[in-house]
Amino acid sequence: MTKTGFCFFAFLLCLSLCSCRQKSSQTTADTRIEWKKKNWDFGNITAGEEVSHTFYYKNTGPCHLILKKTETGCGCTTVNYDQAPLAPGEEGKIEIVFNSKGRFGKQYKEIRIFANIPEKYSTLSFTANIKE
Repeated sequence: MTKTGFCFFAFLLCLSLCSCRQKSSQTTADTRIEWKKKNWDFGNITAGEEVSHTFYYKNTGPCHLILKKTETGCGCTTVNYDQAPLAPGEEGKIEIVFNSKGRFGKQYKEIRIFANIPEKYSTLSFTANIKE
């Protein structure tokens, strides 16, 4: 390879890397998630009861939406979701299960959904009033 050919190849490689980095930033900035409803009230439930709810969302951005991980405030809540990238315009769901064992009275819980969105995460919440 000639010196000119090598320099041209190096220039193209640098240009390609910069382009990928810029595209990656645009993907995060352009990705959007829209929730049908971000809060849920289970109402009155009996102590020890397990209740579930499904939150629905839509990818309203022009890039694929990727849910990376979830965080709950305690071990009493489990989260199930599809980890496959969601194409623009597609809808998805997140299923939660709350186990009220050992809990009493009014409860407020939050779930953080980390995704490739500008805000880094979106927060869902639910309430329940646990009776004996």
